[in-house]
Amino acid sequence: MSFLISPQANLALQILILMTLIASFILKRLRKYFLHGITMLIAVVLNAVSFLLIMGPSLSNLREFIALYTSDELAVTALIHAALGTVTEVLAIYVLASWRFHSTPLGCARNRKLMRLTFVLWVVALIFGILVYRLLYS
Repeated sequence: MSFLISPQANLALQILILMTLIASFILKRLRKYFLHGITMLIAVVLNAVSFLLIMGPSLSNLREFIALYTSDELAVTALIHAALGTVTEVLAIYVLASWRFHSTPLGCARNRKLMRLTFVLWVVALIFGILVYRLLYS
């Protein structure tokens, strides 16, 4: 399996995305709103690429297992991860689309609660993703 699409590479990418989110939060605190938006855009794009190249095909490969063993720990964990991850990505795209590269906080201040919810959901989805990884590869 190529390093670019390996589960280990995806886990590393997800950790990189988490670090990008933390850096973005720091940029927001420093009132560098445009850079905050750019780093969030990078995180969302990286996560979308990860989903398209790794997580989507992986979930597709697990589809039959999940259908047969719906009460299995792996099946339940994978379904929760997939559902939360999908909702999170959609919310993140919505927030970015509504931002439209404003350099002031006024452009997206109305979405502050939605941004926080999206971040919390992303972290929870990441935790479930790590659990799926552990169940599959430990």
